[in-house]
Amino acid sequence: MEKRFARKLSFKPLFNSFVLGMAVGIFMYAIFGRSLVAGLIFGLIAFLILSVIVYPRSLPSLYGYWRVTDGNVYYYDYSTWTKRILAIFLPLTKKQEKVSFEDIESYSLIVNKNANKYVPHYIVLKVDDGHDIALDVSWNLLKSGDPEKDVEWVVDFITNKLNQKTVKILQA
Repeated sequence: MEKRFARKLSFKPLFNSFVLGMAVGIFMYAIFGRSLVAGLIFGLIAFLILSVIVYPRSLPSLYGYWRVTDGNVYYYDYSTWTKRILAIFLPLTKKQEKVSFEDIESYSLIVNKNANKYVPHYIVLKVDDGHDIALDVSWNLLKSGDPEKDVEWVVDFITNKLNQKTVKILQA
């Protein structure tokens, strides 16, 4: 049994950075009297700002793909800025990390309040080595169909796997 959550990592952030950098470069080329140097410099700066600053900041929420199987949870490790930048520039080489249910101490559900209703946002796994793993469930809640069932299923599944009586619910 396997369930998948959120969006997979792709070339889209790199492609979007390139296209916007080109647009800025062409615009600046036209503004500065057809100066190729100005167009290249401003285009490159725009590309670098997007690909090295803007996208890495939002990568976990945009491309936080993870999956759960009977024995493990697989996720992308975005714990450092360098790992995020490498994921943008080399998405096909980025491998998912694996954590076994035996290595998980406990977990919590992070919720946001939205129109007098609490909506699940993240599942945070507390691992034996002391670090936390945030797994995004909000992306699945945006899709059509019955996404609440996916979130309920994974909460029940992890609770049973960890023999936890209840799940801690924290508000973001």
